[in-house]
Amino acid sequence: MRQLLLVAALLAAASPWGGLLAAPRSGLVPEATAARHGLTRAWFTQIQLDPSRTRVQDVVLHEGTLYVQTNRAMVHAIDAETGKTIWAKEVGRPNHPSLTPSVGDDLLGVINGSRLYVCNRYNGDLLFEIRVDGVPGAGVCLSKRRVYVPMVSGMLLAYRLEPLADPLKELGKTEKKPTPQQIVATEKDRRDNLRLGQESVPPLKCYSLGRALVQPLVTRETETDEYVAWATDQGYLYVGFVDLQEENRLAIKYRLQTAAGIVARPTYLPPNPNDPADSGIIFAASRDGYINAVRERDGKLLWRFPTGEPLIEPAEVIDERTYVTTQPGGMYCLDATTGSQVWWTPQIRQFVAASRQRIYATDLLGRILILSVETGARLDTLAAESLPIKLVNSQTDRLYLATETGLIQCLHELELSQPIRHGEARKKKAEEKPPEIQQKGIDEVKPAKKPAAPKKAAPKKKEPGEEPAAPKKGAPKKKEPGEESPAKEKPFN
Repeated sequence: MRQLLLVAALLAAASPWGGLLAAPRSGLVPEATAARHGLTRAWFTQIQLDPSRTRVQDVVLHEGTLYVQTNRAMVHAIDAETGKTIWAKEVGRPNHPSLTPSVGDDLLGVINGSRLYVCNRYNGDLLFEIRVDGVPGAGVCLSKRRVYVPMVSGMLLAYRLEPLADPLKELGKTEKKPTPQQIVATEKDRRDNLRLGQESVPPLKCYSLGRALVQPLVTRETETDEYVAWATDQGYLYVGFVDLQEENRLAIKYRLQTAAGIVARPTYLPPNPNDPADSGIIFAASRDGYINAVRERDGKLLWRFPTGEPLIEPAEVIDERTYVTTQPGGMYCLDATTGSQVWWTPQIRQFVAASRQRIYATDLLGRILILSVETGARLDTLAAESLPIKLVNSQTDRLYLATETGLIQCLHELELSQPIRHGEARKKKAEEKPPEIQQKGIDEVKPAKKPAAPKKAAPKKKEPGEEPAAPKKGAPKKKEPGEESPAKEKPFN
């Protein structure tokens, strides 16, 4: 019997399907295996940890950097395109549990035990620490001005983060226009020397029904206000706001009630920047089997889609489509603005990543299924059972796979040497950062070309007998017959 089993194992290994049926024992996807599926391994790295007691707990992607957190309070920042470790530091106490970190424009926020830590995301320096009054229910979320902490009691706390100085703003006040090199040097200095005020200011508080056990989401940040969305186990989605003209109050703008608890983090589709009247859309997946799309501006329910099965994973938004997976297994692809079904495919447990032509998702066995973007048809299957951590990446096309013992690797399609960044058409241009920094980063900037001087328009030649143009008096436009008066915008409730 043993000889028969050995022969069967050898035949399976020699079979062309052997690489499909058996996951790599080391956890590293071989280059030859990746190539058979149209992929290449861009890099791999091993995090330094004690495998006898340390495990990888969370992996978070933000603006080209992976933040890997272990169960011993270590956070490793890794370049998402090269695999190079940028920094590694202990954030909190190793014997205290840490919740999923949040990353903002400049900051990294972590709950460790009952304390909140805010660090410089570029180098890991600790900038702010405070004891949270109560029991946190989930990881925090960050805006440019605040860190929001959900509590088991249902309360949402908002701690003010006050940067002490902004060298870029000071540079902009000079009479002489700064050069691109000066801007880059100033931005690098700003990132390396971030400082937050240490004044102890009581946090803003907002109460909600149920326990807040899901990480909140900041959706809107303008010069006048900011919105934050959070969910509770009683089936409520809340959207609160802070009026920046009156920053002593965190109020509820509206709420959505579902028939079951919400255990998936809300997701967000920003407004179309080419349409000033457009509003962002907030998506909430509930255990009652419905995916809800709410207009961010006023809380109007735009559409609800029934899946018939509990939803415990967030609805992932890629450009104009939303991908929803059910708890028993199955993925729906929906139009993000109308909620109409594009396709459905069975046996999908979780969305992983997407390129222009492919969707990557895990099945119930832990394998990675490769699907067609247009139809949802299965194109291929990649064995990945030995890689329990598969980062849900709705930002780029990269696949980030990891083991609990710290082996991390990046895969991408053979022809995609540069990452596809989803949602670029809907992302607003940052007003505070120069275009050179946005596109090239702080290490590679080329001087901007001097724009050509505009040509002066020649004066219009007066024709014989032509009357001079009447001066503009700002008189109201004459209403044409049948023309409707513009409707006045109603205030939101």
